[in-house]
This record gives sequence, structure tokens and C-alpha cells, in this order.
Amino acid sequence: MLDWGVGEYERTARELEPASRNVVDLAALAPGERVLDVACGTGNAALLAAAAGAEVTGLDAAARLVEVARARAGAAGVAATFVVGDAMALPFDAGAFDVVLSVFGIIFAPDAEKALGEVFRVLRPGGRALIAAWIPEGAIHGMVSALARGVIDAGGPERPRFAWYDPAAVAPIAARHGATVDAEDGSVVTTGASPEAYFADGEEHHPMSVAMRPLLERSGRYQEVREEAIAALRAGNEDPTGFRVTSPYRVLRIALAT
Repeated sequence: MLDWGVGEYERTARELEPASRNVVDLAALAPGERVLDVACGTGNAALLAAAAGAEVTGLDAAARLVEVARARAGAAGVAATFVVGDAMALPFDAGAFDVVLSVFGIIFAPDAEKALGEVFRVLRPGGRALIAAWIPEGAIHGMVSALARGVIDAGGPERPRFAWYDPAAVAPIAARHGATVDAEDGSVVTTGASPEAYFADGEEHHPMSVAMRPLLERSGRYQEVREEAIAALRAGNEDPTGFRVTSPYRVLRIALAT
């Protein structure tokens, strides 16, 4: 399982903060609501929810990222609790939260049904969850897909991915827990000096790249896969004088019956 604490995920988290703001806005939090941010990373959504007056807990499996989130909360002067834990075995009582958020976090859980089951367990009756998931389109998706194919070809694990972005895939699981699903689309704009510079930065700092690179280098195919990934960025580049790409995502809004 990928350790998101390796590398420097903080750099990517800063790029994704607008999506966290969108999710928190869509949640329409009331002051005092009990909010859980699952796979909170460096705390983007948790801190925004706390600033809105919610009583917030953030959970992540990466201890280093939890420490980063705690430090950010302290620096911002907002009250939020952060704990290390597993999204598939949440260390909270049933019905402990009014709202569960997850921005590009829970979607990496290896067992989607189990992870969603935990979300429903910790929600109170009538509670709601908002989950942001990438739609598999765009240049960043093309880059990640090239790297993933290279890892599989090099003997790495091939794991089927659950279609978190598709309400039709989530709805049957939600229905078994007495919940309904709707969705709203958004997008994240990523910029940089060039496709090559953007890839090089991720190559050195993003946890997925840091984890994948040794296997690809041992296979002798790293440079080939690297060029394929950069080619995907070039093909989707919207700024011929620099680098700008748009990545679509979907926010699933899940409402639990009372």
C-alpha cells in the first residue's frame, strides 16, 4: 500500500486546495456540526471546515501528513483534531459525525465497499457525506496512466480501480445503507513552467512517483515510461508558452436516511 507520507505531498496538496474549498462550500456546514475529513492529507478540507465553525476531526494513514495538518491548524489558529488511522477501520463510534468529507482521499482505499460502509457507520441518521473523485480524463490522468502501465509491465501489482466518480457505481452500495447519491462536477487547473518541469517536480516529490520509480528503474524502462508520461502532458497542455492543464473531478453528495 502506498505511503503518502514519503516525498513531499504538501506541494500537490497546495494545487488541490481549490477543490477542497468547493467541497466544503457544497457541504453547507452549520456551526457546531461534527465533521470527519477522511484521508485528510495535509488538512485542506479539515481546516476550511473548522474555519467555517464546524467541530472537525481529520484522519489519515500517513503519520507525517497528520503532523503537517496539526502544524497548519496551529499556525492558522483554528481548532481541529487530527489522528492517524485507517479509512477502512475508522476509530470512531457509530453515529459520531454529522458530515463526512473526503477530497481525493478515500478513493484510494483498496476496498471501496468496506470504506463506504465505515463512512455510513460513523454518520448519524440523516447525516451526509461529500466525496471528491477524479474523472479519468485529461493530461494528468494520461500521465498517471502511463506510469501505472509501466509499473504493471515491470511486474508491479495490477489493482482494479473502483469507479468512485460514477454515481451509478456508488448508488447500489449507498442504497444498501439507506442512502441516496447525487453529484456535481468541478475541475482543478494546474500550471507550471513547462510539461517537462511539472513532471520533474512530481518525479522528485510526489509520493506516487517516488514509490514507482525504483521498480521502473530496475526494469530498465524508466526513461521510456517517463517520456510517455511527459508526452501525455504535452498533448493536453493548454498553454503553448508554459504549462496549464485542467483536470475534471466529481463531488458525490451522499445523504443518509433519518
